[in-house]
Amino acid sequence: MGTDKSLLTLPNSRVSLLEHCQRQLAFVCNNIFISGSQHDQGIADVIPNCGPLSGIHGAITHFEMHNSNISELLVIAVDMPDLCAEDFDHLLKMGRKNRCLCIFEQCFLPLYLPLSVDVTEYLASALKHQQDGSLVKPKQRQYSVKKMLNSLQGLQIPPLKNTQLDNINTPEQWHQRCNE
Repeated sequence: MGTDKSLLTLPNSRVSLLEHCQRQLAFVCNNIFISGSQHDQGIADVIPNCGPLSGIHGAITHFEMHNSNISELLVIAVDMPDLCAEDFDHLLKMGRKNRCLCIFEQCFLPLYLPLSVDVTEYLASALKHQQDGSLVKPKQRQYSVKKMLNSLQGLQIPPLKNTQLDNINTPEQWHQRCNE
């Protein structure tokens, strides 16, 4: 999109997409962390340029280094402004009930992720360095939530409403969203 989507302001308000997400999450989460060193108090990616897996890995590494008692993550994308606390709560409840990674059908974010040795080992393997110390390029290896879901035997659940799963990837989609 060419710009930091988290800083875009929702139409008819002075609320950024990031602030909007934080407000929705506050209804269902006690602790809210932001992935990305470009944000105040954001958690930096330890291994950058691997999509959402970089952020997840960075967050887990951060929690381990700070002796945190975080045992689960609810990972969301800032560019899905139609998702609300009710959607997040539904995903949390289903993930906790089934004790596994959980996403909405055919939509890999948001996701519920209970932290475990299996998750840590999966991320270490998926993001591992080659012998020469360089990271396998994304085109050579797919750093995807879908692969993680399959590997960890995650669960796909029906969303409460399909329309809420739309995300904003282009300036055209943003302008369309603003004019609705």
